[in-house]
Amino acid sequence: MDSYNANGFHDRTLKIGHLESQSRQSNLNFDQTFKSNDNSNKDNDSMADNYQQSSQISKMEASNGVQVQHGLIINGNTEENGVTSNGHKPVTNGRSYFQRTFSNGTPQDIDHASTKQTDDESNSSRENVKKPLVMEADELTADVLHDLFNDNICVLRIKNYVPQMVCQKLDSFLREKGSDPYTHEIRTNGKVDLLYFGVNRYGYPLNSIYKDDTGEKLKKYLTEALPTMRSIRKAAAPYLTPIDKFRVELDEAWPKKANVATFRGQKTFCGIGRIMPTSLSELSETQPHFDAVPTACFPDIYKQFTANFYLNVPEEGGELEIWNVTPLDINNIEHFTIPENWRELLPTSIKVKPEQGDLVLFNTRRPHAITRFGGSNPRTSLQTFIGYTKESEVFLWV
Repeated sequence: MDSYNANGFHDRTLKIGHLESQSRQSNLNFDQTFKSNDNSNKDNDSMADNYQQSSQISKMEASNGVQVQHGLIINGNTEENGVTSNGHKPVTNGRSYFQRTFSNGTPQDIDHASTKQTDDESNSSRENVKKPLVMEADELTADVLHDLFNDNICVLRIKNYVPQMVCQKLDSFLREKGSDPYTHEIRTNGKVDLLYFGVNRYGYPLNSIYKDDTGEKLKKYLTEALPTMRSIRKAAAPYLTPIDKFRVELDEAWPKKANVATFRGQKTFCGIGRIMPTSLSELSETQPHFDAVPTACFPDIYKQFTANFYLNVPEEGGELEIWNVTPLDINNIEHFTIPENWRELLPTSIKVKPEQGDLVLFNTRRPHAITRFGGSNPRTSLQTFIGYTKESEVFLWV
């Protein structure tokens, strides 16, 4: 699909992590932060969790430690093609013992009877096809995107998506420029704290305005969005940035609308630089987390995904951990408090170790984390969120 020199890739993983305490700021309810997004006025009360849980392992043997395709094993500890599954049996067109959501730390059953099928024309022909938990593809296509957006798989991985030369150029640029702390939002009974977990950034993310009661941070976000994207584009020249390549290919592959989001009448930021030094990597491992933009920001949003482009990778560790459980329900996610012992309540995680140049996508409302890592290389990447509406339209922001 492109003519870039894509030789010489090596090991890498990304995604934000967690710990219990760091630079805590005062709480503010999301509803107080965003009155409305002028670009949409649809009623969010009608949104329901309708996506289908049909993550399955392709050609799976019955059980008892039998190896299956795509490097997954049941009741064992095997890594192949960068994927490890340690004793976790995935959901198979039904409810597993952990297909539950939480409300303030208390497990609650999901009312599947009230859900509505999305993309009926696609799912009707694909719902009975067994899917691997981690799907590897050569390129973005409508089919693999359907599997991702319909939660038929946990992770979509495209190897060597970013050419090595682009990885090197942008890794150097981000390590030089990206020194601001990248805080992550933690919800407590409908309110938000912004905590630091050892990730630095290049670019000003939308969550920086979650606690903005003056409007100055919103102004800064909108003012810096396009100039920051253009500076990354300039650093990658004469090559396409991973974000620009992804935007074009997503628009070509997806049959519905797919573009950068608009917020308050202006384009949002898309493609933040993330730099995580080895010395702080343990902060990302302790507590699983999820990502969910307030619906007050994007009233049309129904599901949320992330696209991660790996530019540099640690020599040891740094796997993405993701749990094959039902993504948290949009109707109560903003009032969800992560249990202190969430890792203990969850089943065994799936671990994926991407390599330099890989593109990895997954649903951010599934609990996920990053294992600690060692070696001299930092974890450097570009990342954007993907919003998905009930009309199957997608939009990008960060």
